[in-house]
Amino acid sequence: MKTRNSALCALGLAAAITLGGAVTAAAQDTTRARSQTRIPVRKDQPAAVAPRVDTVTVTRTDTVVRTRTDTVTVTRVDTVTRIEELPLQPLRAFQFGVGVGAALPTGDWRNVSKDGYDVHAHLGWFPGASVFGIRLDGDYVSMGGRDTDCANCPGAKLISGTGNVVLRFPMDRKSPVNPQIYFLGGAGLDWFQDFTPYRTTERPPVIVHAGGDTYRGAGSVLPGTSALDDDQLWHWNVGAGIQLGRFFIESKYAAINTTNKNSAYVPILIGINF
Repeated sequence: MKTRNSALCALGLAAAITLGGAVTAAAQDTTRARSQTRIPVRKDQPAAVAPRVDTVTVTRTDTVVRTRTDTVTVTRVDTVTRIEELPLQPLRAFQFGVGVGAALPTGDWRNVSKDGYDVHAHLGWFPGASVFGIRLDGDYVSMGGRDTDCANCPGAKLISGTGNVVLRFPMDRKSPVNPQIYFLGGAGLDWFQDFTPYRTTERPPVIVHAGGDTYRGAGSVLPGTSALDDDQLWHWNVGAGIQLGRFFIESKYAAINTTNKNSAYVPILIGINF
């Protein structure tokens, strides 16, 4: 027991001697660097500081200037097709027309009479503006005599009145001119002045005259002493025409019941309706 305590004392003494020698050697070493920073050593730590709350008010004024220029060019082409329904042109219920044209004798009558002229007037009525109507015509016809057959003949003059039935056909009632074609036919009375008698070319030939209205002067095929009855003459006719707006063109064939044979002529008329 004593031996163990003696050993511990010896070890403690040796450790103390060794530690004291190390301290002395460190104090004598002047070449060893020393720290320039002082380490504070405090025995007591200060109390904790409460966090600080700051209230900050920030005022900001922004001025914004915005300049914008827009240039827009728009090119637009529109094609519009518009279809309009044109109104129907009216068909007149009443019609009054005048015209003038040529009067052309036909057959053997042409051997003694030249082409002449025809002055025409008519009055028509179409009940309810229908396609059927009636028309009263009046014509004055003059034909000169041919010098080769009757140099001294004055030429025939004719006044005729005719009652016709008319049938008209509108071709395009939406057109501004309202074109129409029409057909007519009828009969009437005739009064001649100085009808030039003529001899037919048939075998045997006959002499055609107009009764009391026949010219019997020098050069006539009828002697001046011949006594002729003053019979009333009449005729029948058929024809057709076309109307464009108010204007019309018309032609017909008219045959007059002169003695021994009909005498026919063809008027070709141009006129206007009111």
